[in-house]
Amino acid sequence: MEILQYFFRLIYRIRWWIIVAPLLVAFVVIIGTRNLEKSYPVDMTIFTGVISGNVLEVGDTRVESSTVINNTIDNIINIILSKETLHEVSLHLYARHMIYGDPERDNEYISAPNYRHLQRITPDEVKRLIVKDSEDRTVENLKKYEEASPTNFVYGLFNWNHPHYAYGSLKKINVTRLGSSDMLKVSYSANDPGVAYQTLILLEQLYSKEYRKLQFGSTNSTIKYFEEELERVGKQLRESEDSLTNYNISNRVINYFEQTEQVAALDMQIQLKHNDVLLRYNNAKASVSYLESLKDENILYLRDNAEFLSRLNQVSNLNTRIAELETFYTDSLSGSPAFNRLEQYRAELANAKKELEAFTRRYGERKFTREGYPTSNFVTQWLEELLLMEKAKAELEVIEDKIEEIDHLYSHYSPIGSTIKRQERSIDFIERNYLSILASLNAARLQLKSLEMNSASLQLINPPVFPLNTEPSKRKKMVMGAYAGSLFILLTIFMLFDLLDRTLRDPLRTKKITGSSVLGALPGKYNFRQRRYQGYYQEQAIQYLGNAIQDFFHPGDQSPIVNIISTKEHCGKSFLAEQLANYWTGLEIPVVSLRYGEDFIPGSSDFLFADTIRRFLPDHSTSSRRIILVEHAPLQHYNIPRPILQEASINLTLFRADKIWSDRNKQLFDRLKEQSGSTPTLICLNHAEKQVLESFTGMLPPKTFLKKLFYRYMQYGLSTSGNS
Repeated sequence: MEILQYFFRLIYRIRWWIIVAPLLVAFVVIIGTRNLEKSYPVDMTIFTGVISGNVLEVGDTRVESSTVINNTIDNIINIILSKETLHEVSLHLYARHMIYGDPERDNEYISAPNYRHLQRITPDEVKRLIVKDSEDRTVENLKKYEEASPTNFVYGLFNWNHPHYAYGSLKKINVTRLGSSDMLKVSYSANDPGVAYQTLILLEQLYSKEYRKLQFGSTNSTIKYFEEELERVGKQLRESEDSLTNYNISNRVINYFEQTEQVAALDMQIQLKHNDVLLRYNNAKASVSYLESLKDENILYLRDNAEFLSRLNQVSNLNTRIAELETFYTDSLSGSPAFNRLEQYRAELANAKKELEAFTRRYGERKFTREGYPTSNFVTQWLEELLLMEKAKAELEVIEDKIEEIDHLYSHYSPIGSTIKRQERSIDFIERNYLSILASLNAARLQLKSLEMNSASLQLINPPVFPLNTEPSKRKKMVMGAYAGSLFILLTIFMLFDLLDRTLRDPLRTKKITGSSVLGALPGKYNFRQRRYQGYYQEQAIQYLGNAIQDFFHPGDQSPIVNIISTKEHCGKSFLAEQLANYWTGLEIPVVSLRYGEDFIPGSSDFLFADTIRRFLPDHSTSSRRIILVEHAPLQHYNIPRPILQEASINLTLFRADKIWSDRNKQLFDRLKEQSGSTPTLICLNHAEKQVLESFTGMLPPKTFLKKLFYRYMQYGLSTSGNS
């Protein structure tokens, strides 16, 4: 409540400021806007076709997220409002005005005054660039002439502050989406109806070109990139495949896995045959060794016989040839050269064996061995085992050669396998890369076709119409805004100054600043209308203050003491003491007044060491019932003894309400309160405003209707009636 009262009092105090100043500002705005430019609005509606237009669909589904749709529409809006698009509009608009403008009458391109102004500001060298029968050639000339220079007129048209051609003016074009549809509303207003109309016409013609150039440019660049990459990766794929083919040819590889499987199978087959032959060889060798260990004479003779050894060597050679043919040539078809040769060797081997056996029989002289075995059978048996051993030996040599060849095949195919796998992995990676690029290329081409169809769907639904009426004037809003803004600024400034101000002024501020309550207030000098009530104001203020002081008198105290104190001079202590004495005297209450410098010396030892103020009372003042008013010297010059302060009923400190509360005042007043102990130390404001005085005395004259109404609301009597 106190804060609201404080706010209302602030408003009342600055009432003339907040009434006159905003009205003055509003009047200035009214005068300044009497020639406000008119504005002609033009709008058009564009169908983008992003949502409901024709697009290419892949497969049987068409999925378009809201993010993609919003992004596409935002791109179209940004292209419309882009600096490049507006620059094109600016050049074409200027060329169109210079070609079709008329200095004598308004037309649908530009009004006559604006055209005359345009002719005045256009240099002669720029005028020579205008081709009257071709707008496109004019724009080409302007682009060639334009350069980034502060002295270039064409450059300045767009980059300075011209109201029709500058970027700062054209960027006021407003583009909004109509709800959640794929239609855009484009609106623009200018001080010339022809300028606004032609601006939107040119914008509709040029933004679609910019859109196609940007969209197709990026997509065409993407397609070109994918085509180059496809050619590069395709060439790399062919080179890798040719390299693998040449490697297979040079290493005689047709099917690596089948060939290695055949080598492994052949190796297994040879190993089994090797084991079998080795077993037969060892058995025959053991038999031969055993028979030779018997030291038969016939056998010993045959072992040293050259003809026998020759025939045995012939049999061995034939066994080797047969073993080679049986091992390497598995073809059993009759009539083949290998089969015929094998049969021939077999026949020769049979004849050689017969001749060898016949030869051995001629040397069988002994009939029995020492152990009783028949010698003819013994030699025959030895010869058979020897032939078996020679045959097995020949086969063993052939198989061991074959094993060595297979080992060479293993050494040959082992690095080939890893190399082929590495090249196949490389070819597979390049092939997948090739297919990926091919898919991206197809997607880019599909995107290009979709963009072509989308661009074709950009259509003008509601074309711009030449405006005949101006927009409602903003003059009223400007005046109201100026009034409200100035009022707000004034209130803010005064409230800020009031919050920072350290003038005591009223009880609320005084208590906030000093920390002590205000007991009463005395009037100051008021205006001419209130000056005739000055005596009445003082009488009411002293009456309230005297009654308030009496509340602090102790029961049974026959002579209460009231100390009247100030921190500085010229605060009105003598006036207050005199008025209080007169008030109580009028009530037939005895009053004794003591004043510093007359009744006691504030700097004397008698005063400084006094334990009571009563010792300074005059001799004739012998009444026991009385009020003692003591006017002390300012605290900035003399100190008041603690006993004198504490024996009083109240220490009333007088401050000027229109003076600042200084740090010196704070120090002196804080020390006074500390020395006063339990004695109340309160404040009385002198030279207070009438509103402050009325917070103690009630409403004071003159009591006009507005004054009564304001006072009622100041006291929150919103529903009361009559006087308070």
